[in-house]
Order: sequence, then C-alpha cells, then structure tokens
Amino acid sequence: MTRYIYQVEKESDHLSSRMPDLNNAQEVEAWKNLIPSNIEVCGIYCESDSGLEDAERLGVALGLHPMIHDGINEARRNKYLMNKMVNEAGMDTVKQKSCKTLNEAETFANNLGMGIKSNGPSPKVVVKPLRGVASDDVFLCSDIPALQAAFKKIYHSPIFGSSTSSKHDEVLVQEFASGTEYAIDVVCRDGERKVTALWKYDKRPVNDAPFVYFSTQLIPAVADDGGTKGKEIEQAVCEYVFGALDALGIMFGLHHVEVIVDKIDKKIRVRLVEVNCRQHNTDFRPLTNAAIGYNALDILLESYLGERSLEQSPDEVNEQQTQRRHRLRWDSVPQLPKTLAHSAIVHFVSFVEGTISKVDIDVLNQMEELESVVDMEVYPQFMKVGNPIQKTVDIRTDTGWAHLLNDDEAKFKEDYVRLIGLMEKIMEAICNDAKRVELDAFFNMKGIDRRRNNMT
Repeated sequence: MTRYIYQVEKESDHLSSRMPDLNNAQEVEAWKNLIPSNIEVCGIYCESDSGLEDAERLGVALGLHPMIHDGINEARRNKYLMNKMVNEAGMDTVKQKSCKTLNEAETFANNLGMGIKSNGPSPKVVVKPLRGVASDDVFLCSDIPALQAAFKKIYHSPIFGSSTSSKHDEVLVQEFASGTEYAIDVVCRDGERKVTALWKYDKRPVNDAPFVYFSTQLIPAVADDGGTKGKEIEQAVCEYVFGALDALGIMFGLHHVEVIVDKIDKKIRVRLVEVNCRQHNTDFRPLTNAAIGYNALDILLESYLGERSLEQSPDEVNEQQTQRRHRLRWDSVPQLPKTLAHSAIVHFVSFVEGTISKVDIDVLNQMEELESVVDMEVYPQFMKVGNPIQKTVDIRTDTGWAHLLNDDEAKFKEDYVRLIGLMEKIMEAICNDAKRVELDAFFNMKGIDRRRNNMT
C-alpha cells in the first residue's frame, strides 16, 4: 500500500512522517521522549526494501548505533556503491559503471566489446536501477539498441523506496555474469553469522523477459555428516557472502544476499549480485521449518532477545526451553544449515495475457494431488473469469506459488517437472488490440503488485 500511494498516487509525505529530522538535535530528542520510559528498544527489523533508509535513520535517532545497529551506509541500498565497496575489499565483482548519460552507457558497453565485430559472441550487459527490487526494470541487453531502450526506460523513473519523490538520474550498467544464481539468508549478531537458508534459483528467459523466477530450491550448505565434501560450491558461496557483509560493515540483523556462481576449469568463481538488508521476500517460514528445522525470523528474534551467556547449567537451559518453546538458543543453531528433505518454492508463471476466459480447475486439482506439493495458492484475482492478466516478467508479476517437500529425491524431481508443466495450463485468456492498450495502461502503473491487487 505504501508503495502504491507513493508511486501511483504521487504522495510521499506519509513515508517519513513519523521520523524526526536527524539534523535537528532538539527535534530528535523530543521525538525520542515520546517513547514510554519502560520500553527498551532491543533492535530494528526492516521487512522490505522501501523501508531500508528509514530503518537506518531510525536506528541512529534512537541511539542504537553502534551497539546494536549498523548505522547509515548508502552502499547497503545503492547497487553500484555496494559492488564498489565489496570490490575494494579485494573480492571478485562484475565490471560496472554508474552512467549519467546514454553516451556513458554506450561507451562502457563498447569497452566491454559490445558492438565490436569479432569471431566470438558479443558480450551482454545488465542494465538496472541503482536501487530496486524483484528484478523490476532489470534488462539483459545483447546490443546497443537494447541498451538504449533499457537506459531510457530507467532514466528519470521513480526511485523505489525513496522517502521523497526523487527519480533516477543515473543508470547502472554491469557486465553480464553467466552462471547459477544462489541466495543466502543470514542472521548476524555482533558480527557473528548464521546462514539460515541457502537457496538455488531456477530463473529462465520467457515472455521476452531475461530473468523470470520459476523456483527457489532449498539446498544444504553442508553434507549429511556435517562435513564439506561434495559441497565446495556451497562453501564458497557462504564464505563469499560473509566477506561481502564484512565489506559493507554489516554486524546485525537479517539479510538476503544473492550471488552468481560459475565454474571454469574446476575453479569456482563467485560474484555479487546484491546484498539485501531485509528478509527473503517470500513466505519461507513453513518450508524452512520443515526442511531445516528452524527459520530466519525465529533466529533473528533470538539474536536480539536471547540469552548471551554461555555459563547456564543444563537445568536452566531446559527450564527456559520449557517456558519459551517457540524460541531457539543462538548457540544451538549451526553456522551452516543442512536439510532434512528436498524442498522448493515454485512461482506460478503466466504465459498468457488479456482477459481471463478460463481457469482450469482440473489442472489445479492435478497440481494439488502431486505428492510433493504440501501447499499452494493461485492469487484470488486470477481465479475469476473476466479479470485482466499479463504475462509474468518478474517475481512481482507471478500468479501464485506452491511449496514442494519430499524426502525422496527422485519423486521430488519428478513432481517438480510435472508442476512446472501444469502451471502453463492453469489459465486461458483472450486479447484484442483495444484490450491490449487498456491492459498496458493498467499494468504499466508503477506500484502495481499483482500478488496484492484484488481486481474485480
């Protein structure tokens, strides 16, 4: 709702209306005095990208930095500065340039080899906003005309999550890193790291979009015996992520980090996509509880509220566990997780656009009856004939989801393939030229997230 009000209705006063001016000491002090004296603030948790800047400012205003808060650092929100800081820490990153003009973007792409005749394939570049979410306005460009179109689409577009009506006056152009993408959920306490989930993305080029989410599969970071044999890639990913968090000065909180992994001549190369200083933007808790035995949100609470003493007797520990069964002890959680079953979150991709003419209930029944499917949902607006639908181009434009869980690897893979095949048949739609214009106007409104937009 906040994003809709800001980007569609062009209202911005509400975003920081409860925050003091950090440059005005008297205003900050008066604002802090409104907090009841018997309340102790133990930490700050930011749920989404749009709140990152305000969460940083709030921590400073409350005086939590540096004891239990990381302070303000634009590099944790700006993707160019983020990669720059990680690179300056000696870590491998993609080549990049923050471009103020189209000419700068074209020159950077030319320097990478784009548009230059050669015997090999032309290099590709990724064009994206300096700040964004969910692959929104992220383009994979294989030639200069595509780069020009992407630059024009992003330049002077609204900055996602900004507390003012500011727009992008620079566009990020990066070398395209091929490989497999991984996401790592990490909880930090005083610089100590706990990987709470390791995800492997299945992204595919469909619907004229380069990076459409089909699934995020939960994988173990260590072997069943707790060792590292056969888990060299997973170990390299986690080690890289810890280094990136160090480079950005991140000591506290829950973070969702994405990297690209390529293996050339047996050498594992890990490079940063981005560090997100918030949770994985999906309902991961039921799946990680079942597949790992705990979840990032519970561990985040323990990092702020849990006992920090290592001198408790077993009787004291047992008493605490009896009184707080919903709580974990920080020291009982391993640094790297292993999984108890095979699991994934599948994102339902729409391959049709126009007006929904049919919802195939038989197909939905077949999907629900798959042994590995433990939960699923098609968003309500896509269950009604006559409602508009658009082809899926990013995670915010999917049409639903399913949780898969099975301790039988072969059956899990079989059901996964079957589910992906069935989801293409869920809906049918009709579209003429006049309706296409109407749909384009509707879905091109910034701020529309179809998962939360109950169209009637």
